[in-house]
Amino acid sequence: MARLKRLKNPLRPILLTIYFEIKLQRLKFTILSCFSIVLFVVTGVLPFISRLPSNSAAYMHRCSSFYLFMVLLSVGIFFSGIICSEYQRKTGLTSFPLIKKSQLILGKYIANYILVFGIGVIYFSFMGIFSYFFYGGPLLYTIFISLGFLALYLLAVATFTVFLSSFMPSPLPVFAIMTGFLLFGGFIIDPVVRSLSANLEPLYSLSYLYNIVSYTLYPNFSSIERYYELGNLWRFPSAAGATIALTIYIFIFFLLAYLIFRRRQL
Repeated sequence: MARLKRLKNPLRPILLTIYFEIKLQRLKFTILSCFSIVLFVVTGVLPFISRLPSNSAAYMHRCSSFYLFMVLLSVGIFFSGIICSEYQRKTGLTSFPLIKKSQLILGKYIANYILVFGIGVIYFSFMGIFSYFFYGGPLLYTIFISLGFLALYLLAVATFTVFLSSFMPSPLPVFAIMTGFLLFGGFIIDPVVRSLSANLEPLYSLSYLYNIVSYTLYPNFSSIERYYELGNLWRFPSAAGATIALTIYIFIFFLLAYLIFRRRQL
């Protein structure tokens, strides 16, 4: 803490917010980390006791596909009340007059993102360990590429959730809307988009963009066919397309969340 005090004023409140937020949320982190391990055992160990996929890439692809559930759960729990809870309970960091709103939201965002990404690292670590156990070495380098896209995907989903939290009255409706948008948003938007262009890639869909996380585990990812003409089905986005789409999500919704939060009365 003594080192923090020697830092320049604009940075010190952000670091203090990160420190206290992580300390405040450590129980949630522990519980969700344990839950992610249980989820991995149920989806990545028990189903493959008698029969394994043909190779380690296919195995990790199957395991990572189920992690979307943990994304919804962890981001919903850590980010749904990141702003609205400050106003609902009147007990948060907004009661401190020495911290700016921008410093508050940035500090809480970074702290909760560290925790959410940490849960993802734990899950992917178990995925890599059991992949090595089942198939032997060497461990596929693509697990780090997939983890990088998971980090970007978590940023996009977290930013969208923070945007909802900036104007919603409580965390519960934020969690419900975020979950509904990720799981069912594509079913609502797709018919409209398909009426305009039948083969347009659904880069607007967060559930579709998650496929980049699981498909980049294949070493031959760039050569896999992404589009099935029969049925007009897109399987996963390109690395460039997913990066651009997720970056746009992050920029737009973080800017909107910041503007709304800045104008909102304490």
